[in-house]
Amino acid sequence: MDKFSSFINQNFKISLIFLFLGIFFGIVYSINLLGFSINSNTLLPSNVRSLHISLMLYGFIPLMLSYLPFLLINKDGIKSDKGLRYLGLYSIFWYIFLVFMISSLVLGNTRDLAFYDFPYELNFILAVSGVFYALALYEYIKLYEVKPLWIKVSLAIVIIAPFCLLILMNPIIGQVESTISGPHGDNTLGMSFALIPIYYLIIKLLHKGNFNARWHIFWIIPFVFYILSVLYRSFVASLTYEQEWFLQYLTFLYIPLLYRWFQDAHISKTPKYVLLISILAFLFVDIEGNILFIPEFRWLFHRNDLIVAHAHVAMGVSILFMTFAILSNHINSLKDIKFYKYYLYGILGIFLVLSISGFVQAGVIKGDIEILWSLRTLFGIVVFISFFKLIKLDLKLNSLQKYNLLGALSDGSTGIILIFLGSYLYPLLGFKFSNSYEYIVFIFVFTTGIIHYFAFISKKSQYEFTLLTAIIRIFVSSMFFALYLNGSLSYEALFITVFDLSFSVLFFIIFYKKEFSCFQKLL
Repeated sequence: MDKFSSFINQNFKISLIFLFLGIFFGIVYSINLLGFSINSNTLLPSNVRSLHISLMLYGFIPLMLSYLPFLLINKDGIKSDKGLRYLGLYSIFWYIFLVFMISSLVLGNTRDLAFYDFPYELNFILAVSGVFYALALYEYIKLYEVKPLWIKVSLAIVIIAPFCLLILMNPIIGQVESTISGPHGDNTLGMSFALIPIYYLIIKLLHKGNFNARWHIFWIIPFVFYILSVLYRSFVASLTYEQEWFLQYLTFLYIPLLYRWFQDAHISKTPKYVLLISILAFLFVDIEGNILFIPEFRWLFHRNDLIVAHAHVAMGVSILFMTFAILSNHINSLKDIKFYKYYLYGILGIFLVLSISGFVQAGVIKGDIEILWSLRTLFGIVVFISFFKLIKLDLKLNSLQKYNLLGALSDGSTGIILIFLGSYLYPLLGFKFSNSYEYIVFIFVFTTGIIHYFAFISKKSQYEFTLLTAIIRIFVSSMFFALYLNGSLSYEALFITVFDLSFSVLFFIIFYKKEFSCFQKLL
């Protein structure tokens, strides 16, 4: 496996964690809607909903899609170590943004927006990642003797994108803030238009040979009107409903365009199957969205479960399958058709029950919404489980791996449990909870679990990582013991002291002598 393929595989696995989290929070929110919730400051339904939506919109999917130009460049045989380094920095800053976003939303820092609910300030981290993305693209494309047109267009887009992001997301003049209550036909036009060049690049990536796109007029017209609408809404006045209507219906032009491109493409079996599902879902959402924009239907189904079902097909099938399509030639597990079938059973089940629920809520038909929501939760669990088809486990572990697996599970899971249930469990156990500094302790516990996980997966550096956890545990246990002795903390401090010290001592007694030469280099 070359450096680029290794990079793609590594980041696929890391970003998959954020997709797992997004689906998990979706299941938790669906359980909340059934009336089951815990009195926790961090598990409030509003927080969980924001976490689900934000992780689906800003986690695995956009990060993996952003690698598309580099996959195309790699297809052309262009290699650049410096470009790959910048691409790595871009990914790291994206992960930093995701960590900040999760922490902000867990503690309730939302903006009460329908979709982009994280604090505005975090867009600056995204903008920094965009700079490294542009640098990476520059390092790669300068190696072309003759630059293809799509390369020039992509470079122009990534240079402009950070500035557009700051304007569109701006709380005062931004288009997103102006479309909280809708109608937002121009926003729909812009979001759906953003997918057209991605479809073009995906087909170009998967096509055998050189792909020549036809029927350009069907994307040029929507693009021109979208730019005009953004300028008009940001700097002149709000759009009228008739103007929104006109802009919304321009999305119909994408139907003949995608039909032509897909018919002209020559793609191998599995990627073609995945791409076809994505395009069909996109066209379905396009047509359904335009029908729902008719005023009589719009107000009947406004913000009810039919719209939520619509969003699940848009994001959970159309966009997600775009991602799978571009990675299907690089990630072996994405070549398994069974995974797609299991996933579709779950996501289409969610779509079906939410659509019926939407008609019930609109008074068109009669039904029990609670039963439909229960089915939604079950289908969500099917979706979650389907992703385990992508994970290959090696169960042959040495003794140090078993030790680190235990550490990762104990500290990692304890940290997560305390972050989400600490405000509920502490008063229940008779401990004081200030709802502030405790979260820093909880995240420290969680990160110790992450170091154990690194030790578990890294054969080359497993002893060094494990030694680090042992040293951390000694310092932490000593501080908790001191706080117990001076009366600042109660028996929970003594429990942590005994646990951490025992875990650390266990490591030194069992492994220290065996790997003494390794530690001599560090101590």
